[in-house]
Amino acid sequence: MYFIFISFTYYFQTLHSADLGDLYSVLHNNELNFGTADSVPAGAITYANDRHVTWYLMTSPHVPTDCDTDEACRVSLLTTVGFVVFDTQEVTPNARYFICAHSNALEVEREWNTENFEEISSCSNGFIFDTVAPQPGHVYIHNTNGFLTARQDVIIHWDGFKDNVDPTVFGYPSSIREYYISCGKCVTLYLNGIRMSTYHCRIINARLCT
Repeated sequence: MYFIFISFTYYFQTLHSADLGDLYSVLHNNELNFGTADSVPAGAITYANDRHVTWYLMTSPHVPTDCDTDEACRVSLLTTVGFVVFDTQEVTPNARYFICAHSNALEVEREWNTENFEEISSCSNGFIFDTVAPQPGHVYIHNTNGFLTARQDVIIHWDGFKDNVDPTVFGYPSSIREYYISCGKCVTLYLNGIRMSTYHCRIINARLCT
């Protein structure tokens, strides 16, 4: 089960593939947990283009018995192409949704053989259309009255950089995806018009995984 934002045309080219090969990695790498207000929620199941699949847009990860009576079910759609696209109007920004699918077991008579399809009943790990920017944070350099007390080491810490979405629900180990440390010229000291030394500082930028 994939929740994808890739080209629909590109995906349709894989529908009749007997062996996805490298395309499996392409689908896996394009499965996303976070989208924007311009994103379109779409789901895909490989090898399901010869059967009826009922898709559900859910607020909790379970396949409902009946969408009309399940409070977690926003809408259901029936397809025969192994692929579905939901209306973005059904998705409330900054809330977590799941795309679930169900299809009964099926026998398909081919020209030379009978192909058996197992039942499909599964859900994606969820997605969020995140439209709220992370809160900014603050970076501090340890100092004494505005001066560094050691020339060999610079102690830096930060706080803040909070987001409205907890990415650990998708398996991310932290809300900070990565940070960068860069060196830049801070100040040049002069004595009687002669440059004595130039100090350097380190600046940390934290980028959230949104």
